[in-house]
Amino acid sequence: MKLKIINPDAGLTRKELDERIKILKTVVRKDTIISMDCPKNGNIEIDSKTDVYLASGEIIKIAIEAEKEGYDVVAIYCLSDPAIEACRELLKIPVIGGGQCSLQIACGLGYSFSIITTFDRRIPEKKEFVRNSGVDFTRLCSIRSINTSLENIHKDKKNLKKLLLETSKKVIEDGAEVIILGCLSFLGMAEEISKELNIPVIDPAFNLVLMAELIYYQKLAHSKVSYPFPEEKNRSWGNGNI
Repeated sequence: MKLKIINPDAGLTRKELDERIKILKTVVRKDTIISMDCPKNGNIEIDSKTDVYLASGEIIKIAIEAEKEGYDVVAIYCLSDPAIEACRELLKIPVIGGGQCSLQIACGLGYSFSIITTFDRRIPEKKEFVRNSGVDFTRLCSIRSINTSLENIHKDKKNLKKLLLETSKKVIEDGAEVIILGCLSFLGMAEEISKELNIPVIDPAFNLVLMAELIYYQKLAHSKVSYPFPEEKNRSWGNGNI
């Protein structure tokens, strides 16, 4: 299987992308080929609903090119699943997102779940995402944040684990039976936290690549009844700023 992962945060270096691929390869089949790219024509880092919309145009273009290049699955490396519906309209190959996959797995592992995100300001967006996901909203127990930047997440993994553990204990007190790490930059942290707290902790990045294999090897894809091709016509937009 050839998997194209779209990391919607612009500006990541090839080294940074390859480091993530190296970690993801530890959980997939040996014959699974993973490629990860990010937008190059902007400076959008997914940190709000505004960023989700502004990043969508280039995400769509990367997804279309991936299908043309012979990739079997496109995976969107973000818990907000930016542009997933549009990509599904335009592509025949499966398009999956870290958020939707993680919610589906969480509901299969317990009666209630909580999400841990980066900042308090992301909490309303995540509530809206869960409400619109098709998952029973009453199963969302709570959403809490560790209140630290992506820069801090990448440079200090020891402190990240400390913050995630502290916040995980709080959501367990809230009543959570399953925890979703609500940012794919938390890659690789779930297993240790799960063992320490004796509760299922979902790593959306691992979940994403394994779900890609699950769908591909069953020869499944999103329904084109649900996501019909849009009318063929020229569509263009200009670069701007906000």
